[in-house]
Amino acid sequence: MAIGIGRRLLSRERVPALIVSAGLIALAFLILPLFDGIVLGTVFAYAGRGLRDLFGTRRRIGSLVASLGLVVPVSLIIALAVSEMISQIDWLLTHQQGLTGPASAYLSSLPIPDIVLAEMGEIFKGLIGIGAQVLAAVPVLQIGHTFFLGSLNFIISLPVCYFLLVDGHRLADFVSAFLPGPEIGDYQRYLVRIDRILEGVFLGSLYTAIAGGLSSVILFYFFDVPRPLALASVVFLAGLIPFMTWLVFIPTSLYRYYNHGLADALVFFVIGSGLVHLAELIIRPYFVSVKSSMHPLLVMVSFLGGGLVAGLGGFFLAPSLVGALVGVYQVRKEDLRAGRVDGQQAVEPDVAKG
Repeated sequence: MAIGIGRRLLSRERVPALIVSAGLIALAFLILPLFDGIVLGTVFAYAGRGLRDLFGTRRRIGSLVASLGLVVPVSLIIALAVSEMISQIDWLLTHQQGLTGPASAYLSSLPIPDIVLAEMGEIFKGLIGIGAQVLAAVPVLQIGHTFFLGSLNFIISLPVCYFLLVDGHRLADFVSAFLPGPEIGDYQRYLVRIDRILEGVFLGSLYTAIAGGLSSVILFYFFDVPRPLALASVVFLAGLIPFMTWLVFIPTSLYRYYNHGLADALVFFVIGSGLVHLAELIIRPYFVSVKSSMHPLLVMVSFLGGGLVAGLGGFFLAPSLVGALVGVYQVRKEDLRAGRVDGQQAVEPDVAKG
């Protein structure tokens, strides 16, 4: 039996696929440090299709303009966002007493037993102390290494995005060459559906984040919040994850509470969260539910889980894997309903052409 299995695995049709698979695994191990840049470049390629297509037959020029028009602004936005997040963390750590003092006075005025108040105060102080210790324990060398790798990955994402936009059809041909000949129509239908789903997920997240960032700029200027552009960059990053934008307004609302009182902080938080979530309720459902046919809950969980497990690359790779599973399920379900056994020939997918 073992000999029979070995012969089937080493058949003439499977040997090239096995060699290519082994080579891809080895290559993936070697380029693992650049994983984030490759994934991010792929996302940029999906987002840049429309801009590239405006140039018609001048594919290379359109791809270059689309790549630069996406990678450079997003890199600046992320740099501003990281700088602002560090600034807000530093402000929270240096104003602990100013925040806990009024809060303790307000709680003391409520009809709460003293023993409960004391316990709540100790828990709150303990949480702040733990957070400060965690931040202080991060090695400086590790921060420098992370910053270097992050910068390198953003640089790598530019050529990845460009070459996917220029030669994405060749990549599709390369993948199709290793598919079984009699069933190539079925496999291409799967690839086309997965490609459409990923386009909907990434474009929905990107356009929602852009709309949220632009509306938050107006909000921050209206309320005279310091560093409005940097804060809007944080809103843009948070807008990539479904229903997470409101978390950005918590530290800003604490700042308003510290300087202007409780009423002003509540008004700012309610208006800010409501305004930014208009884009969440209008733009994202169209792209995610209509174009990709994925449930928003799946998108949210995959974004969060991927980011927690594998960082920036996992942040986008996890929704891609979920989208692939959903695409396979949808095509398979359609085949079962239609009673098809052999798939029909479909248009070849292009990772850089919708």
